[in-house]
Amino acid sequence: TLTLGNRFVKVVGWYDNEWGYSNRCVELLAMLGD
Repeated sequence: TLTLGNRFVKVVGWYDNEWGYSNRCVELLAMLGD
């Protein structure tokens, strides 16, 4: 269970990073478009 938990945290963290990066790009484009 501990290994699965660690893996899950890594996957969630990776998705969180990707999501945050995507949001930054969207915000940047919105700012440039204004």
